[in-house]
Amino acid sequence: MSKKPFLIKVLMELKRKFTTNSAKIEIVDYYFSHKDQGVTMREVAEKFHLNSHAFLVDWIKNIDKLRESEPAAKRVKVEPFTQFPILEKELIHWLIAVRQQGHTVLRVTIEKKARELARELARELSLPRFQCGQGRWEGFKTRNNLAYRKVNASSLKPLEREAELLRDYLDELMPLLDIYPSSTIYNFDETRFDWDVCSKHTYDFKGAQRVVGIQSAKAKHSITVMLLIRADGKKFPALLIFQEKTGKIPFRVYEHLTIPNNIVVKANRTGYITDDMISDYLRTVLTKERQLIIMDQATSHKTDRIVQALSDLQAQSIIIPGGCTKHVQPLDAIAIANFKRKTTQFRVEYETEQVERRSQRSGNIKALDRQQMINLASKAWEELHPDIIITGFQLTGSYGIDHPKFLRHQSMLKELII
Repeated sequence: MSKKPFLIKVLMELKRKFTTNSAKIEIVDYYFSHKDQGVTMREVAEKFHLNSHAFLVDWIKNIDKLRESEPAAKRVKVEPFTQFPILEKELIHWLIAVRQQGHTVLRVTIEKKARELARELARELSLPRFQCGQGRWEGFKTRNNLAYRKVNASSLKPLEREAELLRDYLDELMPLLDIYPSSTIYNFDETRFDWDVCSKHTYDFKGAQRVVGIQSAKAKHSITVMLLIRADGKKFPALLIFQEKTGKIPFRVYEHLTIPNNIVVKANRTGYITDDMISDYLRTVLTKERQLIIMDQATSHKTDRIVQALSDLQAQSIIIPGGCTKHVQPLDAIAIANFKRKTTQFRVEYETEQVERRSQRSGNIKALDRQQMINLASKAWEELHPDIIITGFQLTGSYGIDHPKFLRHQSMLKELII
């Protein structure tokens, strides 16, 4: 590649020299002081090695702003300015109202609304012609602190609707708590945790073009686990559902598995729980007695098979409204988070051990096998203290009649949504 001529380099250096505001003012002052002597803008541009006299025209136009700006700065500081302040104010009010309802808003939507508002305001005010250009759009975003964000929630219900659902649920639940003791109140739910031992996030130095991370063979696999607890702190065996291509664990593998007493192992093609698994599990671990089961409104919880199983067990069910489990489901209050935290801790310890072995010899990190995953879930479920389970029922106001001092938690919970 040929080098730039020496003269062009010199001119470029001279051009950089006159990029500060103080240098621009000096050039403008020189032009005004020699203007009466017949010096033209082109001659001034040639004298100071400017690429075009258009620079000088622009500086003269903004000379007042140049004198008010910092001398060492290279640009004029422009204050946020909008030619349509009333229109922009109305547009922001509309945007806030739409986003509070959970609707997504695109640039096309905002521009369309801006044109509609401009036509309405033009009848009342003498506004210049409104155009949605790129510069006006960028200025609008900067002035109002807007950014193009990724939607990270599948739906958004207004707080009033959520409060109404919670009130209806508590009105149904509280009379039942006066009937059932804590030894007959149950809650079950499902969650998933990764089979892969390698984290999908890592600390790395800023500016790296690629963030490389080692993953095991089970990087895209996860396991469903169903947890069942009782209000007096009792835990029931955790149900693990593995994803298998054939829909079941191979017999030669299954006969060598050592399954602890606090684990039940199932498998299917998807790795997700089904209503027949839930009904079989409930019939196995629960006895026929008068009992109350709290559950969310997952599709697999409301099938005819589940209804029949609960009826056979003489169990009464109460379903938590959608979007309200974070407030009133005992498992979501503390137990599931504690269980997943322990499984993550055990997987990190295994990953650290594998990394140390890998540093001594080449090869990828070995994925956890089925037996190790069973042991991991068993240990995490075993270490979940009964007091944590009881606390979950207390925090959600779902404790039985034999614990009246926590009725105040129910009244406090109801006050939060009034």
